[in-house]
Amino acid sequence: MLGQRLFLCMTQAKHNIGDFFIIQFVWTLPDGDFIRTLFKAEVLDIIPSADKYMVQLVELIAGSQEDKKGIGRDKPDFNKAYWRLVVELIGNRVTVAWEVEDGRPLHMRLATLTGEHDFFTRYNRPQKPQ
Repeated sequence: MLGQRLFLCMTQAKHNIGDFFIIQFVWTLPDGDFIRTLFKAEVLDIIPSADKYMVQLVELIAGSQEDKKGIGRDKPDFNKAYWRLVVELIGNRVTVAWEVEDGRPLHMRLATLTGEHDFFTRYNRPQKPQ
């Protein structure tokens, strides 16, 4: 590759602190159903060194549950235990890559919803005194 230069495509944040945008999360349930959610998120901070936003999930604005074939379930057929966990995410702070602003869903491990993985909780713990 002598004589050729490698150019890195640097991403940039498109939102500023205080802006709001929509984030879509998707989880696969143990029975094969999918939960899809849309959260309104407020930008709390921009972390250029990681190409991430720190956001707070301020509102659950939409959600659906679909079977393995992608057919939507009626609300009475939703898995209430998992949907309670979804609602509990409101108010949590998370970091997300700048690319999330393009509207594509973030496919999450179920452990992030159940709390076994701390994605939705790590920035919401009380700070330890130093």
